[in-house]
Amino acid sequence: MASRAKKIRKRRHLENQMKKYFRILSNEIQRQFSYRASIASYALGNIGELLALAIIWTIVYKNIDSVGGYGANEMVSYIVFAWFFSFLTTTYAFERLVARDIHRGTLTNMLVKPQSYIRYLMTVATGRVVIAFLIVLVQGLVVYLFFRDRLIFEVDFLTFILLVLMLIATYFINLFLSILIGFIAFWTVEINGTYYSLKVFSKFMSGTFFPISLLPVFFVKISYFLPFVYTIYIPVQLYLGKISFVEGLKGFAIEILWLVGLYVIIKVVWRAGLKRYESVGI
Repeated sequence: MASRAKKIRKRRHLENQMKKYFRILSNEIQRQFSYRASIASYALGNIGELLALAIIWTIVYKNIDSVGGYGANEMVSYIVFAWFFSFLTTTYAFERLVARDIHRGTLTNMLVKPQSYIRYLMTVATGRVVIAFLIVLVQGLVVYLFFRDRLIFEVDFLTFILLVLMLIATYFINLFLSILIGFIAFWTVEINGTYYSLKVFSKFMSGTFFPISLLPVFFVKISYFLPFVYTIYIPVQLYLGKISFVEGLKGFAIEILWLVGLYVIIKVVWRAGLKRYESVGI
């Protein structure tokens, strides 16, 4: 009887936790919808960036048939797919939310509640992804109308599932990096410089603007020791059929290893930062 009662209590506790995080998720979705004009402007800006890249590569291919082993249609497909992957996995300056909680003392309210602040951040971030996905549905139609004759659509079911899993892993890698940058606020007031530098560096090394293979061999070798190449370049290579399914699985496995490593670092930095936060005034 005691064992059964214990199981019931655990189940109720789990249900309460699920309801609590669902409310956080729902509230974040509603909050994001209150910034409709800002979201629309951001979406238009992203489409403008994509069109600019497509125009540049169209000009490049006027007098040549191939660049680094990519034909014109392959390059356009690369740019479009990389752009979608990047847009769906961006964290929208999430580190500023973390830094704001620390600087304004909002974190204190979180600490006295029976919930994990890191899990809270992950739940809020999930709410933002829902909005991003809805935007992509609309953007996808616009982009398709522009590039329908040049896009490559040749993905089997297993590859599609793997790409979805890589998309999820990529988002959480970006999220964990954002949280780590946000935690810098435990020690300093300004984090925007670090955020901007990492954003530019990650976009470059992930292959968001062009395939990493076009860079000098030295940079390509370095990129494989960083998480960024596995977030954009490897998934797009898999999508285009330039690497095998097994190589895609290997890239996904490396993403998982990076996720575990980043999560461990987050926990270590969180404990160190919390000690400083408590000593300052909590």
